[in-house]
Amino acid sequence: MLKKEIDRHSKIIIAGIYAFMVSIAFNFFWLPGSIYASGVTGFVQLIVSVIERFVGLSLSIPLLVLCMNIPLLIISWFWINREFTKYTIVAVLLTSVFMSIIPVKTVVTDPILAAMVGGVLHGTSVGITLNSDFSTGGLDIIGILVRKRTGKSIGSIFIAFNCTVHFLAGFIFGWQYAFYSVLAVFVSGKAVDFVNTKQQKVQILLVTDHSEALVPVLQADLKRGITVVNNVEGAFSKEEKKILFIVASKKDLGRLNQLIKTIDHQAFMSVSPGVTTNTNFYEW
Repeated sequence: MLKKEIDRHSKIIIAGIYAFMVSIAFNFFWLPGSIYASGVTGFVQLIVSVIERFVGLSLSIPLLVLCMNIPLLIISWFWINREFTKYTIVAVLLTSVFMSIIPVKTVVTDPILAAMVGGVLHGTSVGITLNSDFSTGGLDIIGILVRKRTGKSIGSIFIAFNCTVHFLAGFIFGWQYAFYSVLAVFVSGKAVDFVNTKQQKVQILLVTDHSEALVPVLQADLKRGITVVNNVEGAFSKEEKKILFIVASKKDLGRLNQLIKTIDHQAFMSVSPGVTTNTNFYEW
């Protein structure tokens, strides 16, 4: 119970950190530089810019982003996971609040620098939420729902959506803004991949004398299979051992190492990064 309470509080704190970082990226770098974000936020930016230029009416970007997320959050609540949705709602609400109260301020005048710094802040903030089992709302919810129901990714649709937004922004307001926006989204995506260790796979080779005790404990914790190789021999000790092959998330390594040491503190563990598999980890 205490662990769940700590986990709940930590997720709320992470949601707050995300909201603050993404608001700084948006209000200090992207918005002053006319750089368009990805997903729902970029779409709202485009709508607000068009209405302001051709109608003369100024609309609130944070409020419109919140309104567009409401139906997506309802879908997530009923068709994805309610625990996941709770913290996503917190992240969306806090983002709307922070974007409203943090003033829009030009920190740098170089649009390339603004795109890159904003991209790093945005991608890092998104990565920490994904590491904590919730998302930032928007198109993520649609992607998770489609992947959960069909097993297929709609990454190409996301790319097409973002390219359309950036193309229209470039066509209406100038092509340089489209190019800077693409750069911002690219940097943001790289930052997400770097920070989100949950989908970074590693292969673990574990040599142990206590496989019978280790396997059920590791399987219960990791919730995935383990391959056992029998009848191997240590070159120095000449004793018979077993090898366990495990593919896990990079985020699991610390906890996995602690579990192994509690059962076999003399076990030898080798970790190989950059592993590719035909399945993803941590699907909602």
